Amino acid sequence: MKQVVRQIRERIKVELELNNIKYELWRLDDAEYRLLKVNSIDIKHNFTLYQELYFSEPDNKANLNLAQLFITLTRLFGNSSTLFDGEKGSFIFPLLLIVKKSAGNFFYLIQIFDSRGWFEYNTYKLFENEADTYNNQMRVQAFESEFSRQEIKDFLTYFYIYLIQLFNNAKSLAQPEPFIRMIDSSFILYGYYNNQYFEEGYDDKKPYQQAIQRFSSVGLNAFQPQNINSLLQTIISEVAQN
Repeated sequence: MKQVVRQIRERIKVELELNNIKYELWRLDDAEYRLLKVNSIDIKHNFTLYQELYFSEPDNKANLNLAQLFITLTRLFGNSSTLFDGEKGSFIFPLLLIVKKSAGNFFYLIQIFDSRGWFEYNTYKLFENEADTYNNQMRVQAFESEFSRQEIKDFLTYFYIYLIQLFNNAKSLAQPEPFIRMIDSSFILYGYYNNQYFEEGYDDKKPYQQAIQRFSSVGLNAFQPQNINSLLQTIISEVAQN
């Protein structure tokens, strides 16, 4: 269940429950994400999970393409962070994950992102006391008593299915504005145009760039210039006050 929690500011929280474990996902801003990541350690990936998510159905009709995933994540958590790798990916959503068990609450950092056309997660264990922090350059096995390898797999699989259900439930809502995003390293374009979500891959750079130009000719650009006048005025006024 999605909630908007009023603190000093509004913050998005999603609550889920699976196998008698309650989960809370809190959207983080970039500054919060950077600070929490310093006090974290990377949990080793289950690389086969991504393949299982994509290929669990014989015809894969239930799975979402990148455009559908991007729109669903944006509707759920707000706009993507800008901290993604611009060559390999096109979005990232940093989240605080609270794993709530009878033994206590356990804090984790989750990144939801795309890389070279794949939908992926990173999971980090958070340490509230800096004295407990490991060498955060290491990658370790899951903490079995808190959030086991199997529980991580079950939760991420459940969350992916949850996203599919959200997308299907939102089909009756107003459709998104046309958009396009690109992944340069894999020559992938995806977006929403002519009432369709699309994801297109190209064999090399030339047809990829031709496709970008084709979309640009109908007003779809991967990079939309922003009016930065208000930001400039804010910076200038702050400098003047100091």
